[in-house]
Amino acid sequence: MDMVTMNFPVEAMKLTVLNKAEEILAELKESSNEKATPEKIKSVYDELFFPASPENRPYTFGSIVLSMDGKMAYEDDPQGPLIAAKNLLDLDGGLGDFWILNVLRAYADGVIIGAGTLAAEPLMISNCFDQDLVDARFEVLGKKTVAPMNIVVSFDGTDIPLEHGVFSTEGLAAAIATSPDGGDYLKTNFKNKHIIFGPYANTEEVDIAEIKKKMASDEKAIPIFLTGKGSNPDSAVLMYILKKIGLEKLVIESPSYMWHLMSIGAMDEMFINYSSVFVGGHKAPGAFHAFSVNAHPHSQILTTAMHKNNFIFTRQKLYYGLVEDEPVRDERTM
Repeated sequence: MDMVTMNFPVEAMKLTVLNKAEEILAELKESSNEKATPEKIKSVYDELFFPASPENRPYTFGSIVLSMDGKMAYEDDPQGPLIAAKNLLDLDGGLGDFWILNVLRAYADGVIIGAGTLAAEPLMISNCFDQDLVDARFEVLGKKTVAPMNIVVSFDGTDIPLEHGVFSTEGLAAAIATSPDGGDYLKTNFKNKHIIFGPYANTEEVDIAEIKKKMASDEKAIPIFLTGKGSNPDSAVLMYILKKIGLEKLVIESPSYMWHLMSIGAMDEMFINYSSVFVGGHKAPGAFHAFSVNAHPHSQILTTAMHKNNFIFTRQKLYYGLVEDEPVRDERTM
């Protein structure tokens, strides 16, 4: 499989910015390592700066498009991009949704992809499809690779489509992150050249210098990071490894992993776009991981933009650990 590019015309995708949280955005810009926003991004969207990452993990931002009733996929065809692509009232808005994902990939050093996403999208690779963004990735954002590392996450490895093109695309760095049980499965079943690191039960067991040395010695080999115990990987250990090998920013493209990172307070931002279609069914983010009435993440909406009357684009910063002195009671239920 090759990395391909396509045309993303500025005028067709141009968004109307409706509202910005100026003070918070200024704080993010002040703490950012980015010196400028690529011109095409400013022309279509707005300025975009991310803050420096925490000490022990990358800065994380999720990207997802939802229907107006909050669904992320159709029941009869679960490919996530169809929520935008099947908005027949505004095909250019659908293109804009895909382009925003490409913008986030341009800023990112790594992409987290769920094994289920690969299975649902057999042709998917998470590269930048806009050559202008590839150029900006080098010239403005200071990256050294044409695309972020594609990191496939799985509990036990058995759900990963091991023949998928993400593992054999020329010029694309890929990795797998799974549990010790997943490592046992992949040793037998993954035929691509690979190097297994771990298993690591905690960050103290991780030898970053050794990982870097082995990865540099064979750049064609797929690194497999084993964390946690049994069939349960430890995402905090994985985040530590990714940060220490040089991945400062991660775009999360797996909805279930977004919710998992929220559950441990490690999801920093969400770029949630809304397509003016109604889908129904049960394919909603967080459907199998509910937060409680008194303990749930919150967000500040940093930017709100629209394409025509059919797509809403939001950038949201997440907040954790908010509590109230007295639980709010809804008088309508009394």
